[in-house]
Amino acid sequence: MKIKKLELHNIASIVNAEIDFTKKPLADTDLFLITGKTGSGKTTILDAICLALYNKVPRIEKSSGKNQNVNKDNLVSNDPRNVMRQNTGEAYVKLYFEGNDESDYCAVWSVSRGKKALVTSQLDTQNWTVLDASDNTIISADNARQYRDVESFITDKVGLDYNQFCRTTLLAQGEFTQFLKSSADDKAAILEKISGTEKYRKIGIAIYQKKLSVEKAYEEAARDNEQIVVLS
Repeated sequence: MKIKKLELHNIASIVNAEIDFTKKPLADTDLFLITGKTGSGKTTILDAICLALYNKVPRIEKSSGKNQNVNKDNLVSNDPRNVMRQNTGEAYVKLYFEGNDESDYCAVWSVSRGKKALVTSQLDTQNWTVLDASDNTIISADNARQYRDVESFITDKVGLDYNQFCRTTLLAQGEFTQFLKSSADDKAAILEKISGTEKYRKIGIAIYQKKLSVEKAYEEAARDNEQIVVLS
């Protein structure tokens, strides 16, 4: 999975922003540094990436879940719609990326206040969609009550589910220890997906099973007093 472009509109402190990793100067470097004053939107950029891909925001996902009466919307504190900039009528994140199948996609998360996006209107449920980046046709889409199709599609194309993504790719502040404290099996599964070495584990398993099969055949032949020729 390779991120190509990120577009934000009315997300937290950011009114409008576009980061295009396919254009200079970003296209000419392999290392990026996000810097700025407190509250300028550094973490919002990372939140937006996760929001587009998984419809979740790590910064608020583990919060208490208590209702908070902001703009009279009465949202629980861990509702992803809380990242919508206050006193606005609509918000969205668009993430263009190359999947593991080398095809280009666009993951879109959006929310608005009714069809006219009036600040005084009631907040709608969020929309989560995956588009074919070449022609903007919808590949997979769901409403707030049913996200299994999009979640499954994204997990397949990215190669990581939400928890794996947060523990390896998008590490929230102070949570790197979560990966370090994971069990050996969990870490192995995640690292295999990142490095693409899962196929070698499968080959190793196949070789071991073949070894067991040959040993069993040898032992059965020996019990039957068959003539066995051992190669040098």
